[in-house]
Amino acid sequence: MALPKEYISYFSAELVKRLEKSGKLRVQNQAAAVEKVQQVLNQDMAQEDKLNQEVRDYLEQYQERIRRDAISYQEMYKMVKRELMKKHKITTSSRPDADGSKYSRDKVIELSHKMIQPLTETGAPVELADEKNEVRLELFRQMTALLREESQMDRGVRDKIRSQKREIVEGSDEWDILFRKYYHEELRKLGVV
Repeated sequence: MALPKEYISYFSAELVKRLEKSGKLRVQNQAAAVEKVQQVLNQDMAQEDKLNQEVRDYLEQYQERIRRDAISYQEMYKMVKRELMKKHKITTSSRPDADGSKYSRDKVIELSHKMIQPLTETGAPVELADEKNEVRLELFRQMTALLREESQMDRGVRDKIRSQKREIVEGSDEWDILFRKYYHEELRKLGVV
């Protein structure tokens, strides 16, 4: 489960702002720095989408056998995805962290390494105020804090849906519509349009 696309622009801008506030970065071009972070997140989401599609394509080939042998599609999906992750050497966000955030610790570490590269290359929109690894560690800490905040927002939206007078089944069209509506309300509170 990845971050909602609507949240990524807020996440990127807030991450750059927090890094500058921490004193680890001196930002010369805020918009360019935010764009670099967004590019890394979007590339990562595209990679995970491509992996998920590869799993679906693979399982489609064996659909009849899965049905005939009464194999759980969800379990088979997880197993095939794990194998393809090993094959392609990919860390995905599919295993949430213990604190409820959508990305595992390993995934956040990987993303911090991917983000530090474009932020520190020649002509980058930021200047490091500390050693590269110290900045990356602060990047990791700030990403973790933002992911925790998003997780709390997500839980709040889910609780709001559960508090309806009648039960709304998760995964139903109605549930999805309410989730998007309430999630957008929370994003507006953060100043995200």
